[in-house]
Amino acid sequence: MSVYLYSGKDIYRMEKNLNDLLKKNEIDKEHTVSFDGSDKKNFRLEAALIECGSFSLFDEENKKAVIVKNPYFLTSKSGKDTEKVLKTDSASVKSRKEKEAAKKEGEISLLENYLKEENKDTSLIFYCDAFDADSRKKEYKLMQKYDVKIMNFSQMNERDFDIYMNEQIKKKGYHLTADALTALKERIDIDTMKLHNALEKMDLYGEKDLNEEDIKHIVPMNSTVNAFKISSMFIQGNLSEVIQAKEEMLSFNYDYTAMMLMIAGRIRSLYNMKYLYESGLSEDSIAVRLHANPWAVKFGLKDCYGLPSKVLLSYLSQLADLDQGIKAGTIDPKDGFEQFLLTNGKR
Repeated sequence: MSVYLYSGKDIYRMEKNLNDLLKKNEIDKEHTVSFDGSDKKNFRLEAALIECGSFSLFDEENKKAVIVKNPYFLTSKSGKDTEKVLKTDSASVKSRKEKEAAKKEGEISLLENYLKEENKDTSLIFYCDAFDADSRKKEYKLMQKYDVKIMNFSQMNERDFDIYMNEQIKKKGYHLTADALTALKERIDIDTMKLHNALEKMDLYGEKDLNEEDIKHIVPMNSTVNAFKISSMFIQGNLSEVIQAKEEMLSFNYDYTAMMLMIAGRIRSLYNMKYLYESGLSEDSIAVRLHANPWAVKFGLKDCYGLPSKVLLSYLSQLADLDQGIKAGTIDPKDGFEQFLLTNGKR
């Protein structure tokens, strides 16, 4: 089988596997043709399938790859377009739907005919960039029926990622202290792309034995971690860590208004938890009421331990006043935000 479906959100492993496949089959860029399959109106599956059998008479290489990127018919959103028509125009709506259904059945028939007698000299690749192909779609089921090689690259859970990370570090010959390993994990989250970017930076550093300070110097803190850190450290009253996180966020081009909104969002969530907790609800009941993860409620209440809900509400009120002052031009964003942190961020 020379038809493949690449699916998943782990971009690094998916790209690497595709490049390895093309290299193994000795297919270079000149013999690779790509189609944008995301445009439902303009993409024609027939054109991609015709390309699979099209070879130049002057080319000695009878190998090629045809890549259909982000095929709309494998996304969970396709087929759910919002109707923007008048109720009185029901006849035209019905006609359009019938045409779309006929087109879809025609494409499914074309795909099935190709899968029955595929071109062995061509690698046909359906590539879902950073999303999971919808297994409920007829096209997906058709690919399963004809044994298309479906390659799933889901994001790893923390345990599997730790194993993968340690394997990559060992393969590179690095020796990290426990603190260095913790610092590295903080910076890359559970993201293979960030891990390999970090390893490339470590390669340039030129040392194999690395401690925590080395990692902090080599690998910048990622913005996702800082967004959580600045909110969490503020709630915990750790002003020095809040200031450090603020500076790191500025280096990622976040402005003061964005940081203010991050803190406000976190405080709003914690206020709801704390108010319900003070009202006598258990952690599990709060999770049900707020449609939240019980784990998030447990650690949220732990974060704001000692802070009554009325204090959290006062923070929200101050941030609302600050936001209005910034919009009105009477408060400088930098001065206003830093004053808010200095006034409330230390306990």
